[in-house]
Amino acid sequence: MESNARVAELMVRLMHGETLCQGDLQKQYRISLRTCQRDLSYIRQALAEYDAGEIEERAGTYRLTRQSEAADLEMVLTTSQILLGSRALDSTELAATLQFLSASLSPEMQAVVRKHLTLSRGSYLPLSRPKPLLRRLREITECIAQNEKLVFTYLSSRATEPRPRVHHAQPVALFFETYYFYVAMLSQERGGYWLYRLDRIDTILSKQAGEKLDYAARFSLQDHRHQTYWLDSGTVTQIRFIYRYYLQTVLDHFPGSRVIEQRADGSYLIEAYVKVDGAMFWLLSQGAGLQVVSPPSLVQRMRETLTAARDQYRDDEGS
Repeated sequence: MESNARVAELMVRLMHGETLCQGDLQKQYRISLRTCQRDLSYIRQALAEYDAGEIEERAGTYRLTRQSEAADLEMVLTTSQILLGSRALDSTELAATLQFLSASLSPEMQAVVRKHLTLSRGSYLPLSRPKPLLRRLREITECIAQNEKLVFTYLSSRATEPRPRVHHAQPVALFFETYYFYVAMLSQERGGYWLYRLDRIDTILSKQAGEKLDYAARFSLQDHRHQTYWLDSGTVTQIRFIYRYYLQTVLDHFPGSRVIEQRADGSYLIEAYVKVDGAMFWLLSQGAGLQVVSPPSLVQRMRETLTAARDQYRDDEGS
């Protein structure tokens, strides 16, 4: 093999994360020790010129160490932990995405990532009905970029809509929030902007040219986020409540919750272990669709809070 081709091949192997053994190189390329060291010297000079890393020599082996490898490791670990905490992907897409995130690291750093993620991966809790999302994420992103309108079937959480219905809407924003990806769309059926959960979009039937919407009048993700809250507070307590809305919603919000009974009216008796202070925000947000039945202390707190809320709207001059 010509010298230039050999040096190029060695460079590619190092960039791919391979650890090269000096003795193996001499045998494979039929070169002397001096020639092998000269090739590596050329590679060192090129790496230094482009600030692309350094060759680490240890006991007759050579590997590429990137100067940003420590920072890359930090970003991979951080992003991986956020992904694991999101619970958004099914097991197959989760594994593929985690592998993609660490693929640019050296084999040694990949091993570090696997070690640090062992506990998080082993305790990963996907949503109660996980669906593949990566292809749909790309598809919706492209529609937003190209100002396309969609005709699609959508499974609502409303009890009055047990089957997917056809919707006509133009997506304008895609974002993640508390377990789910949402798509803000200008909806014909809703008469304005509406949030659709990505995993509930059943089938995209067709796409067509949309409108270039007025930015000032578009859905504001910033305003939406200002209205979002969640508090992790209080002691862990076993609670039971009757839930009258979409079952998947409550099962996803409270991992480990279970259905004790399906009642004759179509509602469910749910048992969950929650931190009471934070959980109350969500329990109260369900309005008449939820009734806490135990423990008595939580029933009393809900009653007092709802009574105080009602009293704020009393007409002082009325009966």
